[in-house]
Amino acid sequence: MNVFPAHGANLVWAQQRYGIATEEFLDFSSNVNPLGPPASALAAAREALTEISRYPEPQCETLKAALAKFLEVSPTGLMLGNGSSELIHLLCQVLRPGRATVAVPAFAEYERAATAAGAEVIRYPLNPGDDFVLRPVELAEAAEAADITFFCNPASPSGRLYERYELLPALAACRERGSMLFVDESFMGFCPPERVRSATLLPEAGNGGLVVISTLTKLFALAGLRGPGYLVTAPGLAAQLEEKAPPWRVNVVAEAAARAALADAAYLERTRALIPAWREELQVALEALHIFRIFPSSTNYSLLCLQKAGTCAGALADALGHRGVLVRDCRNFAGLDSRFLRVAVRPPGETVRLLDELRTASETVMRSKG
Repeated sequence: MNVFPAHGANLVWAQQRYGIATEEFLDFSSNVNPLGPPASALAAAREALTEISRYPEPQCETLKAALAKFLEVSPTGLMLGNGSSELIHLLCQVLRPGRATVAVPAFAEYERAATAAGAEVIRYPLNPGDDFVLRPVELAEAAEAADITFFCNPASPSGRLYERYELLPALAACRERGSMLFVDESFMGFCPPERVRSATLLPEAGNGGLVVISTLTKLFALAGLRGPGYLVTAPGLAAQLEEKAPPWRVNVVAEAAARAALADAAYLERTRALIPAWREELQVALEALHIFRIFPSSTNYSLLCLQKAGTCAGALADALGHRGVLVRDCRNFAGLDSRFLRVAVRPPGETVRLLDELRTASETVMRSKG
C-alpha cells in the first residue's frame, strides 16, 4: 500500500508519520533550487510585508512587464497565476477539451485538470527501458487524436531534456487540427543557456496552437509564495483566460520577491554553475552504490530505479523517512512502478548524508525481506 502523499515536499505529513520535527529533515523530495531563495528576493519580500494592507495589481502588470523582458516575449501573450497548477486547471476549464493526450510519466496535475474539465485522458507512454526517448512522429500521431496534448520539457520525473525539433511535429499536428500543445518548461531554467535555446518552444508560443507554462517556484525557490506561475501563448487565448480568471492572483509579497529574483543575474549564474556539478557528483556516488540504475538528467533531480528484483522503492523511501531523509517515491507517476525513486540535487554535505543513509536503509529493507 502506498502511504505517501500525491506530491513530494510535504513536511507536515512527514512530521506526523515519522515523529521528527520538520526542520530536522533533509528533504530530497523537493525539486526546488537547493540554493534557497535569492537574498535579494528575501529582502524584497520582507519590505513588501509593510504593504499587505493594500490589494495587489489585479493582473500583476508590473511583474508581467519584468517577466516579459526576462523571457523575451510579448506581455500580451503572458499570464501570471498563483503557481503553475492554478493555470493548468484554469486552462482546462476554459478550453474544455473532449480528449487529452498526456505524455507519461508526468506531473499528476495535467491529468487531474483535464479529467476535472470532463476530458477523456489518453496516455502516451515514454519508456524507461530506453531512457524515455521521444519518437516525434508517434507523439504527433497521438496529438492528432486529441484536443490538448501535455508534455513536460525537461521531463519530470525523468529529468530528460528534449530538443525543440522533437516537439515541432506534434505542434504542427495541433495547429493543423486546431487543437493545443501544452509544454511545461518549469525546469528549463536549470539548463545551460545554449541548451535552452535549442530546446525551448517559447519563440513559437505567440503563433497559436501552443501554451508554454512555467513557474518561478523551482528556479528561484519561491515555492511557499507559489512562484508565481506563468504561461505564454497567443494574445487572443491569453486575453480569453484573463477574462475567466479571478483578479489579484499574485500577492504583493510574491510579486516583490519575484521581481527582485528576476533581476538577480549573479544568483542565476551561480545556480547554473553549481547545479550541474552537484548533480554529476550525486549521480557518480549513486552509481557506486550498485543499487540503482541512474537516468540521465539535465535538471536539479535524478530518477533512480532499484535494480534488484523484488525490491520496493516505497519501502526504501519509508526507511529513509524514519531516519530523517525524504526522497520521492515515484510509483504514483503513470508509467512507473514500485522500483522508482526521485532524488533532488542538494549541496555536497547533504548528499554525503543521503548516501550514508541509503546504505543503511537499503540493508535494513533487504534484511526485512530475507
